Amino acid sequence: MIVPRLALCLIALALTAAGVLAAAPDAAEARTGSCLVPGFTAPCTVWFGKVTFVGDGDTIYVDVNGDGTRKSFSVRMTGFNATEQYVYTSNRKARRGECHSLEATARLENLIKRSRGRVRLAAMDPSSHSRNRMRRSVAVKLRGRWRDVGRILVAEGHAFWLPNGNEWAWNADYSTLAERAATARRGIWSPTYCGLGPSDASPLRVLVNADADGADHDFINGEWIRIRNLDPVNEVHLGGWWVRDSALRRFTFPDWATLPPGETLTVYAGDGTDTWTEFFWSQKGPVFENPRFGEKVMGDGAYLFDPQGDVRAWMQYPCRENCTDQYAGALEVSAKPKGREHVTVRNVAAFAVDLDGYRLQSPPYTYAFPRDSVLQPGEEMEIDVLGDPAEDSRLQKHWGEVGPILNNSGDRVKLTSFREVVLDCYSFGNATC
Repeated sequence: MIVPRLALCLIALALTAAGVLAAAPDAAEARTGSCLVPGFTAPCTVWFGKVTFVGDGDTIYVDVNGDGTRKSFSVRMTGFNATEQYVYTSNRKARRGECHSLEATARLENLIKRSRGRVRLAAMDPSSHSRNRMRRSVAVKLRGRWRDVGRILVAEGHAFWLPNGNEWAWNADYSTLAERAATARRGIWSPTYCGLGPSDASPLRVLVNADADGADHDFINGEWIRIRNLDPVNEVHLGGWWVRDSALRRFTFPDWATLPPGETLTVYAGDGTDTWTEFFWSQKGPVFENPRFGEKVMGDGAYLFDPQGDVRAWMQYPCRENCTDQYAGALEVSAKPKGREHVTVRNVAAFAVDLDGYRLQSPPYTYAFPRDSVLQPGEEMEIDVLGDPAEDSRLQKHWGEVGPILNNSGDRVKLTSFREVVLDCYSFGNATC
C-alpha cells in the first residue's frame, strides 16, 4: 500500500470529523508514569498500544489499548522533526522523500519491530495535539527496558531538535543530543551524506538572529538568517538551495542568487524586495522561537540545504554543550543611562573582534550588530540608543529606538552571541547581572 501525503491528511481529517482523535486519550486506559527523561521527576500520563503503520520518521499510527475501538490514531512524536517523506508505504522500496527521510523512517520501523510493535505513549498534557495528531513521546521496549525513541533518533542524527512549549519535558535533553550529533557529523549533520554537491569545497557559515528588537510580531524583519561564504576565492551559486527553521518553514533561493567569495547575504523573515544581498521570506508572523533557559528550555535553529538535500551549514540555539566563545574575555561593555543614552563596547584583547553574530540585550530591547562591526585591539564602539542606523559609521552605531530604554534607577546590558553565550554584562543602580 502506497499512501501519498494527501491521502494521509484526508484520513486524519476524517477521523477528526468523527470525533475519534479527540475521544481517544480520554477513553483509553491511561495511567501515571515516568516521562523517561533523565533527571526529570515530574510524572507524565502514559498509554500503551500497538503500532499499525509507520508513516515517516516522526509519525506513527497506534491502536491504543482500552480506548473501546479498533481504530488507529495518528501520533506525532514530540521534540524532534525528521526530513520530509513524500510517499508513505509499508514497502520500503516504494517510499520516496527528501534526503535522510527514508533512513529515519527505516530506523523507527526497526525499533518498533524489535519491540514487537508495542509502544508506550507519554504526555505532560493528555490533550496535546499537533494539528490532527496526538502529540506524544514514544518509547519501545528493548531488552526489557522502555527506551525513548526520540532520544535514539536525535542522538543518531536522524532528526532535528524541535522544541514544544506544551510538551517541554524533552526539550533540554533533545537539544543537547542534537548538538552532540552535529559535532560528530552524524546522519543529517554530514554535509556530504547525500553525495557530492555544488561548491562542496566552499565553507559556509549560517547565523540566525531569532529575537527581534521589541515584540517579534511588530518587527518581523527583525528576524533574519545571514549566510557568509568563507571561501576567499570561489563564489557559490545558491539557486535551488533553501533555508528553513526546525519546523517546516522554508525559503528557496531563486536561480540568480549568488554569494561571492568572502561576502554575505541576508534572508529577512518579512516582506521586501529581493536584491543580490537581501532576500525576503514574506512570512506573516515570526519564524523563530525566542531562546529560553531554565526548566522549560526553548529555542530553534536555521539550516542551509543544497539542492540535493545535504545540510551544508547551520546554527542551533541556545547553546547547550561546550558553550564557550572565541571572544570570551575580549570585550567590555558599559552604559550611560542618563542624558544621551548609549552603550560602549571596548576590545581589550590583542586581536581584532568581529561582532557580526553578536547582540546587546536590555530586555525587551535587543540590538544585533551589523556586518561592518569589527573592533581592532583597544578600539571602542559607541551605540547610541536613538538615531538612524543609516547614519552609522565604523565606530558609531545607532540602536534605532525612538526614546530612552534604560531605567535610571537600575538596569543591565548584556553582550551575547546569537547562541546566547554571554561575553560581558554591565549593570547599574538596583539591577544585577
